[in-house]
Amino acid sequence: MSREVIYEQTGVAMTCRAFSEYKEMFMLDDVLLRKGPVLDVASGASSFTAELIKRGYDGQAVDPLYKLAFEEMSKYGDEELKLAAQKIRNNAHLFTWDTYETLEKHEEIREQSLRQFLASYKENRQLYKEAKLPLLPFNDHTFSLVLCNHFLFLYQDQFDYDFHLQAIEELIRVTKKGGVIRIYPLVGFKNELYPQMDELIATLRDKGFTASLEKTNFRFMPDAAHYLNIIK
Repeated sequence: MSREVIYEQTGVAMTCRAFSEYKEMFMLDDVLLRKGPVLDVASGASSFTAELIKRGYDGQAVDPLYKLAFEEMSKYGDEELKLAAQKIRNNAHLFTWDTYETLEKHEEIREQSLRQFLASYKENRQLYKEAKLPLLPFNDHTFSLVLCNHFLFLYQDQFDYDFHLQAIEELIRVTKKGGVIRIYPLVGFKNELYPQMDELIATLRDKGFTASLEKTNFRFMPDAAHYLNIIK
């Protein structure tokens, strides 16, 4: 059965989400965050790392956009925010509004997240490393928790299975033994579950890792009701 595209996307958009959204989509709690350090991968203009540090946790973020100077990042962020808001307004009927309740609240969170990120990006640039999957500039076994939101699986038409497997193996590489990797969402822009998810999970299990789909309380894309949970 064909599905209506939630919205058209060329290339990879700048993600821009707040600590509260991460907490809900990844079902995070103090025990998990306190183990630290935490790595946010493909984090874009999300304020998660900035808010994480303010709350007394330990963490870093990585994204290819972190090559940009502050002024460039600020301009790019404003442009991306406006573009994304217009796309969502044009297709609001295709989303589930349980988490955000209204378009206005959604846009307010996006704007606030961008401003918090930019302030941190300017003052604490050392927290933001330029790199992109499937290669990360960190040693093996560095992080207790690795998160990746709105990149892997979402862009399933642009990146093939081998890329997804290599990217996840890289997330595992930088994770401590017994550490956790969480990825959300597991659907693409047609709101369809990644078609090779069963194969991917089976491969990870064959390599000796625990991999499972876990329910999330976060609701926006209608069928994005789970995250991928991997334990090294």
